[in-house]
Amino acid sequence: MMPEAELVEFMRHNRRAFLFCRDESGRPIGYAMQSIGCKAGSLYFATYAKSPKVKHLRADPAVACVVLGQQHGRDAWISVRGTAKIYRPSVEEIDEMIGMAPPDGRIPDSVVAGVRDRLISGKRCFICVALDEVCAAGLPDTDDEGQ
Repeated sequence: MMPEAELVEFMRHNRRAFLFCRDESGRPIGYAMQSIGCKAGSLYFATYAKSPKVKHLRADPAVACVVLGQQHGRDAWISVRGTAKIYRPSVEEIDEMIGMAPPDGRIPDSVVAGVRDRLISGKRCFICVALDEVCAAGLPDTDDEGQ
């Protein structure tokens, strides 16, 4: 298994993710996401508070997530299993998460400011995924079969 510091570093620089949970009938459903941050043991997303995924996660917080990216010029991925918590972050936490994300030239500053404002107003919320299990491929200290 990869060291936690390397896991956090990969997730901070590779934000394209797919979040999987269960819908109201118990069937798996997935959402394309951009992670907003990663700290030791947790992955964070921002989403609209009234979105269907929030309703699904409140009913059943078990999730899986795949984070795609590149590491040392190779395609790489990390998959995680964990438990989601939905909450309204503090202004300090919002600023910390936005500040830790690497710059992305495709996203104008005005969009980042809009997300920040909607998080502060409560129109958006955080999804915090507490990581229970992690698998990876294409990273140092992992084999190509994802273990």
